[in-house]
Amino acid sequence: MIQRNILAALLIFGIFMLIPRYMEMIGLGVQEQEAVALSDKPKDEPALFKDKNLSEVSKIAAPSSSTNTPIDIITIETPLYRAEISNQSGGSIVSYELLDVDSGEYRYVGSYNSLGEYDSRQNVILMHNFNPDQPKCSPCLATEIGGKFVQLTQAFERLPSSDFSGSVLRVSAGETKEITYIGDGVEKVLTISGSSYEMLHQYNYDLSTSTGVEVVWSSGMFPSEPSIHASKPYSSDELTYSSIYAYQGGELESITQSSQADVPVKLFDQTTEWVAMRTKFFGAALIPSKHADYVKLSSANLLFRGQDDILPLYSASLGGYGSRGSIDIKTYLGPLDVEHIDALTEDSSVSSIMNFGWSIIKPFSRFVLWTIKSLHNTLGLNYGLVLIVIALLMRVITGPLTKKSYESSAKMKIVAPLQKKIQEKHKNDPQKLQQEMGKLWKEHGVNPVSGCLPMLVQWPILMSFFIVFRSTIEFRGASFFGWINDLSQPDYIFSLPFEIPLYGGAVAILPILMGISMFLTMRITMQSTDDTQKTFMYFMNGFFILIFNSFPSGLTLYYTIFNFLSYQQQISIKNSK
Repeated sequence: MIQRNILAALLIFGIFMLIPRYMEMIGLGVQEQEAVALSDKPKDEPALFKDKNLSEVSKIAAPSSSTNTPIDIITIETPLYRAEISNQSGGSIVSYELLDVDSGEYRYVGSYNSLGEYDSRQNVILMHNFNPDQPKCSPCLATEIGGKFVQLTQAFERLPSSDFSGSVLRVSAGETKEITYIGDGVEKVLTISGSSYEMLHQYNYDLSTSTGVEVVWSSGMFPSEPSIHASKPYSSDELTYSSIYAYQGGELESITQSSQADVPVKLFDQTTEWVAMRTKFFGAALIPSKHADYVKLSSANLLFRGQDDILPLYSASLGGYGSRGSIDIKTYLGPLDVEHIDALTEDSSVSSIMNFGWSIIKPFSRFVLWTIKSLHNTLGLNYGLVLIVIALLMRVITGPLTKKSYESSAKMKIVAPLQKKIQEKHKNDPQKLQQEMGKLWKEHGVNPVSGCLPMLVQWPILMSFFIVFRSTIEFRGASFFGWINDLSQPDYIFSLPFEIPLYGGAVAILPILMGISMFLTMRITMQSTDDTQKTFMYFMNGFFILIFNSFPSGLTLYYTIFNFLSYQQQISIKNSK
């Protein structure tokens, strides 16, 4: 029994020690290839933040025929979002704000404002127009001239539209409206749906001076989650989950910025079906109707509020298109909601950017997420109560396994003295020792591995809970009761004047309650344990309190309830003997 508890503790300890590395591994597999030369830093840098190597391509002056076209920014308003579209680069997205859509599932509130300060009342901003004078490229075309790709940064002419006049285009649910831009050799038609986070960018072009065309996205995505550490202006989870991906022939390629250094442009020379990037809860995707021949990915370090923090600003270039033709690009800017993401492509491949874990874990993770949403929608319970219901269900499902494990442990305690005698008697005869031990176990109905089977059976499920509960957007802004007002964040009640390693600079209640539940369970399972083993197990208990202090309260709530139910079951089993 004791050995198994130690084994389980070591296994769990190892899992949590490997979690940061595991999160980095999900979906990664970048191959080092020839780097593409970077352009110089932009001359005009925003006051709030500066982006290094933002476009990753050289810029050209506007053609003479377009130099007099004024900058024109219009606002698009749908029930789902508010966006600003500039005629620079032919209708690029310069700002994008999700509206406070309270569907009873989650709310898109809480983001950084124009001052770089977190505002819990601010709608989520995925893109921000901090410098209206700097050309944006989200998306735009880049043409190959003299062996280098250069962005079309000139101002296009916006054609008059019967759909609207002035500077605001309102698109109601169920409506679809278009905006047309004309530049030198390029026509761009932007289609907006009032019921979707998707936009369609249709380019018709004839660029005789170019030998090729790329579709470029260089504006990245803006962070949205608050910091839980006083020394950081943004959430560390933004870096943990933030990455950019390219899908090529069923394989997911990616780059992830994990240090202060910029990630230089990397070429992935295979047919590319789509490109996507993500933060913790939100994502952006570019899906061309004609697959690209290659993709270039890069990342620059974002200078956030004047601090050179590790916050990536990703860029992508889809290329291999000729100098004449048409390109249709579908873009998505919105929540990492599995239903929305699955619907972006026929094969639901974009969902591979979501953290569902290894192949063996993914089915469990998706089932857990489906169960969470189904219970919420069917029963009408808040997500905190849903987690309690799931903990109860898991306790019922795993109850027989736990009982069997306890019974096996009790039998092992009975035969332990007999095992010791056999081991001493046949210590010099391994074959005889094995035979006698087998007879002993058969006589007393003992299976040494049966006690470990429940733990092994539950491991994929426990891992899926850990993965889903940490990154599920449904928990974002979801309150439970009292001080637990956001299940996606720790349930901090007060801050400390200093930071403790592993623990942080604030105190959460649920990790302490979880530690108490673990301690109570250990007291039952370790009654006959020697002091050394007890010390080790109690150390593990304290370790979990430390690391869970910065975890989402939804995750901690589930484990706390599950542990208290486990303790109650152990009491019941013990009293029935």
